[in-house]
Amino acid sequence: MTSYYDMHSHILPEMDDGSKSVELSLEIIEKLRAQNVKNLCFTPHYYSNEESIKQFVERRQRSIELLMPHIPEGVNVCIGAEVYVTNYLFNNDDLSELCYGNSDYILCEFSFGSHFGEHTMDYFYKLRGNYGLKPVLTHIERYSHLMDDEGIVEDLCDDDILIQTNVGAFKGFFRTRKLLKYIKRGYIDIVGTDCHSLTRGNPDDYSGTIELIKNKCGQEFVDHIVNTSAQIFNAGVK
Repeated sequence: MTSYYDMHSHILPEMDDGSKSVELSLEIIEKLRAQNVKNLCFTPHYYSNEESIKQFVERRQRSIELLMPHIPEGVNVCIGAEVYVTNYLFNNDDLSELCYGNSDYILCEFSFGSHFGEHTMDYFYKLRGNYGLKPVLTHIERYSHLMDDEGIVEDLCDDDILIQTNVGAFKGFFRTRKLLKYIKRGYIDIVGTDCHSLTRGNPDDYSGTIELIKNKCGQEFVDHIVNTSAQIFNAGVK
């Protein structure tokens, strides 16, 4: 049986607006494990305009130390961050501690109102050119300009920017239809729960969304999501 990947979550306890306790974190993990989601990326919010990377990493390490002794056997973990990209981010010489583990993939969030014009694209170019990183754009469904303009999404993919969607985003006829279309076009590479609690980013949505993608798009698109996730995850934990 295929083991799945949650590439975006807020499961680390007492870290951000996600899980508030070790107990809640473990309950979420159990719900995911029951759906054969055994490879978990912990990606707490990092706001580059609010704290230094050093401060963030120190807080994250304390949270890791709270949770890791209780991680169930058979569950694999990669530590990263959901990085809100602003000009402040580029005051740092090194962004490696914000990546998925030891990889060079970095999960990036932008203003939901972003037009993904020249200004935003310059951020992607800096991440790649100045830091040698591979940007992953988080929850595509949150950006109205990307949901309304397929051409921008195609440009992002042509620039080798990977794209993630939340498994809970497949709600409502029109948005579901658009996301499935993007999956069929090869625009969406990975999925995540974006789980903050048992109800916000519901972990129970995972298996249903995978089944929906399989039924509407085909097994090969599920395989693409799993294989791309595995590539990032394995690079992170090597």
